[in-house]
Amino acid sequence: MRQTGSNVLDIIMICCGAGVVIGVLAITGLGFGLTLTLVSLAGKNLFVLLLLCAAVSIVLGMGMPTIGVYVLLAALVAPAMVEAGVSPMAAHLFVLYFGMMSFITPPVAVAAFAAASIAKADPFRTGFTSMRFGWMAYIVPFLFAFSPTLIMEGEPWRIVFDVLTALASIWLISAGVVGYGLRMLNPGERAINIVAGAMLLIPASLFATAIWINFAGVALGGTLIARELVTRRKLLAAH
Repeated sequence: MRQTGSNVLDIIMICCGAGVVIGVLAITGLGFGLTLTLVSLAGKNLFVLLLLCAAVSIVLGMGMPTIGVYVLLAALVAPAMVEAGVSPMAAHLFVLYFGMMSFITPPVAVAAFAAASIAKADPFRTGFTSMRFGWMAYIVPFLFAFSPTLIMEGEPWRIVFDVLTALASIWLISAGVVGYGLRMLNPGERAINIVAGAMLLIPASLFATAIWINFAGVALGGTLIARELVTRRKLLAAH
């Protein structure tokens, strides 16, 4: 109980500090002004608004603890997204994700720099490598906003389909980015993996023909995996 009390003190102080900031923003009207500014800058383009919100979330989240980041962004950035028609759950997950991505995004990549000091590696190279390995965390929040099925909102069959295609797309694109799937990939194979993954990444509910693009991605991705399995089996047999 004593240890729990000590741990809670950190959370209380973080929330107090965030509360002071939020109170100042509420009294001055800056919080409401930021929402209006973001919406007006984006116009009627939801994608532009999401890009602006992502950038603001990363900047405001730099160097702050998790709870403080979320409390601040939930008060400042999430309302602009809800105002534009994004579901509240998707908006809050969006700002939480991008607030946390500040930990591996240079120039203030706290987690990446801490890892670099332990590994005695170059901090900025470590930060950019972290971004490369964590690429999916920069994309998934946009999918939450455009396709609520990924946060379990919608018809069951759509939820299952979108979740499976999203998982497959992340696997294919990661293989293309890293250069290894079931075996080492050459540049052409890496590019095809990324294309197939991008086709699967489009939510089926985004527009009318999106599901056909998904089916094409399934066919292309399945062909790639089958080819990799056959090639890998031949290489193992040769050795």
